[in-house]
Parts: sequence; C-alpha cells; structure tokens
Amino acid sequence: MSGSGPQTPVTVTTRAQWTWTTTAGHAPVATAYPTNGNPTKSGLMPADLAGYILTPLQTFGNPPIPIPPQQVIQWIRWAEDDIEVETGIRLCQTWIAAPAAKSQVETQLLSLGTVYNYQQLGLDYDLAEPAYDFFFERARDEGWLYQRFRWRPVKGVEMVDPTGIIDSTNFNGTKNVAFIYPLLNEYFRMPQTWIVEDQNRGLVRMVPATSVQMLPLFAMQLSFMGFAQSVPGGLWFQYTAGLTANDYNSEWSFMQQLVLAKAGATAFRAMQTSINWGALETMTQADGLARRVKYSEKGAFAAQIANLEDVAKQLTKRAKSMGGGFHMGIL
Repeated sequence: MSGSGPQTPVTVTTRAQWTWTTTAGHAPVATAYPTNGNPTKSGLMPADLAGYILTPLQTFGNPPIPIPPQQVIQWIRWAEDDIEVETGIRLCQTWIAAPAAKSQVETQLLSLGTVYNYQQLGLDYDLAEPAYDFFFERARDEGWLYQRFRWRPVKGVEMVDPTGIIDSTNFNGTKNVAFIYPLLNEYFRMPQTWIVEDQNRGLVRMVPATSVQMLPLFAMQLSFMGFAQSVPGGLWFQYTAGLTANDYNSEWSFMQQLVLAKAGATAFRAMQTSINWGALETMTQADGLARRVKYSEKGAFAAQIANLEDVAKQLTKRAKSMGGGFHMGIL
C-alpha cells in the first residue's frame, strides 16, 4: 500500500505463537516470544548474561563504556538461533506450517486492508517448512506409520485440509494430518484419534483407531503410481514445537545455561578487543614504579572463552540426547 506520511506499525494477534509487528509494505517482524514476552526466545535478558559471566558488559577504557542492551540481546539471539539449528530444539513455542496452506476465509490484516488467500507468516504460522515425504515401507507388515519431525519437542499436531481449505473453526486444539497426492486432487484426512506423539523426540506415529476401512482405499489410490515406494510431499502437517516456560522450570532448565554459555563466549570475544588484543606483554614505568601486564596470545579472555565453549559443547550433547531418535530398534 502507498500513502502519505509514516506508516503505523500494527501488532497482530493470530494463531501464530510469536508476537509479530507488521507495517504496510514490509515483511512481518517478530518482536517478542511466548516464553515470557521478552525479545529473546529463551526469555534471557542482558542482566542474566552479566550475572552468568560475572563480568561487566562494557568496553574497557578510561572510562569504560557500557555495551548497549540491544547489542547484548542480539548476542543472545545469535546464540539461540545457533542452538536451534544445531540441536533441532526450538527454544520457544513455534507454530510450524509444513507447508503453508490456503485459508478458508480471506484474511484481512486489521487496518492495513491487505487481503490474502493463503496462510501468511506472522498471521497463521511462525515458521514454514516443506511437506514430508510419505514412505510406504514405514507402514508395511508389522510397522506403524511414523514420522520424525524436523523440530522438537512437539506439543501438538494440527489439522490441515489439502483441498486448499484451512478449517478456521476447528484449527486450534485438534490433532490431524493429511495424506495428499502431489496434484492435490486426492487426499485422506487422518482422524485425530490415530495420532500418538513422543513429544521430546519429535516422533509421531499413526495408529488406526476409527475409519480404518477408508485407509486401504486411499492406499490403493496412491499405489496407482505403481513404480514408486514413496510420495514426495505426501504428508502435510501443522504442528506446534518448542520449549514452554514450564519446560525451562523442569527437565529442560539446562537450555538456558547453554544459551548463556554461547552468548557469553561471544561477549568475551567482543570485549577483549578493547584490551590490547593479542598483547603478550606491556609495561609502564614512572617514578620508580612499574606495572607489567601479559596476556595470552589468544586474547585477554581466552581462558573464559575456552571454558564457556566446553560447557556449551557438553550441554549441546545433552540436548541432542534428550531430543534424539530411537536408541535401538528393529526396522
């Protein structure tokens, strides 16, 4: 949209879990996260980082200059994103569309007057990813069809209608999955009673409980391809994944320490550049008094950085173990 004068940001409250701010003509921007409404996914703030590393967050000089809080928040956010990619653990509740689908009713973005036919980032979901491939081998003989999600821990699997309709009246609180044929003209919506979840490991198993007689019919429709053992993009999900405030107060509490360790190492690297970076020895002498300083060739905070990196490495292994797959099994 175009117009005179500055555009007014509009805060949008929708099915998305994050708080998004949308300005006309610009992409939505996430401004707060659901853990406790802070601008970080883990809920940690600059004071938490300063308390963890027990070092003032400042550049060293005469006088020292405090590092702006917004810069410290950016260090924390970088650490959070790095952890999510490395472990597959979302650090806050995140509504994930795999993939984004069409909407049943045209959505009007409050006073901006923009109308969409498809689900939109910041309105209907927080993160989009590709649909999952359907593999016949996972549902043969004595096996139950299962799917491992890309993000964990899983908090709920939501309804997707691949005919191009999102049922807005039943979108929340339901657990449903859709099988689709690539051309989107044949599909089978899985009843919510079929879903069995292993939340921490991001594993969903589909155990027929009702309407079982329809499954062979759909399987026959898919088998028309004949030569294939899979259907690309044949499973559509919308699911919520990520840690909650309660998780941080229980078995996942160590994840905040992991964030602080990674962010602390970044902070020390940034601050040590103001302390004669790389100096092995300096000396000041005046009136018979001498002061001598010698740093590691890796920097003044080399020891602290190495210690934090070791802590982060150990906690990352723990996170991967808690959110990992099967430890053993027969395929």
